[in-house]
Amino acid sequence: AESDLYSRQISYDCMNFSKMMDLAAKTFLKYGTVQVVDIGANPLGGNPPYQPMIDRGLCHVIGFEPQKKPYEKLIALNHPNATYINSAIGDGKTHALYCYKGSGLSSFFPLRQESIDTLQFGGHELVAMEEVETVKLDKVSEITSIDYLKIDTQGSELMILRGGARKLTAALAVHIEMRMLPLYVGEPSVGMVMDWLGNKKFEFHNFVGMNKFAMYGTRHVGFNRSQRQQIGDVDGLFFRNLTRLKDLKSDEIGRQACVAAALGQTNYVMFCINELVARDELTDQNREAFRLIITE
Repeated sequence: AESDLYSRQISYDCMNFSKMMDLAAKTFLKYGTVQVVDIGANPLGGNPPYQPMIDRGLCHVIGFEPQKKPYEKLIALNHPNATYINSAIGDGKTHALYCYKGSGLSSFFPLRQESIDTLQFGGHELVAMEEVETVKLDKVSEITSIDYLKIDTQGSELMILRGGARKLTAALAVHIEMRMLPLYVGEPSVGMVMDWLGNKKFEFHNFVGMNKFAMYGTRHVGFNRSQRQQIGDVDGLFFRNLTRLKDLKSDEIGRQACVAAALGQTNYVMFCINELVARDELTDQNREAFRLIITE
């Protein structure tokens, strides 16, 4: 889904953001390459949020996209250190995939007619239904570890989390789309998703994306983007052991900091740096270098 908040967030000062990421590359690369798993990697909205890590060789990506055309677009991007798989992640069972005119709306759940009647958005015409076999995240042999999991699958996020519980025990960050207003029939609530993550020691940090709608029939002459006020879905960012950072190894904290930097979460970057300085992993000079860029 289009992410208004994220777009604003990383463009607030592109020069400083780029400088900060360059410094992050020099500082955090020693803690290892960030292992990114992107489920629902459809490039519809442009570059992924972890693009700053791709650009600086800070991550390796394994992405999944079940729809053929979006998958082919991913392959055409020719991203370095990225592997894309034309497969659907789920619970290991076969499900009907509802394919809509807007490929970003395709889901294992049908759109709610009440939402179509209430919200102003296009592409909701059903064009096909396909039987799609899914595989559990825990069963994907290509994935040996996960640092940063990004999920945007239009309602099947909780199914995917449950099917990846074993591999997620060592994950460091989860970036997940959560529906604030139901869009699909039968999709799990935001509360169910947050409860599952909380039980697995993933603690909420921030919203790093937000998709807003206009109410149906309200687009008048002079209507502009700022008048879209109905929040539909948000991208939530969760870090493992956020309030128990001391329980993480230094290399894990370094990779968390790298993810936080790529997503513009500079306060969490500084929080991680403070812990690494306390462990004599980084110096006061490292911390001051970040502080100067962040506060310029």
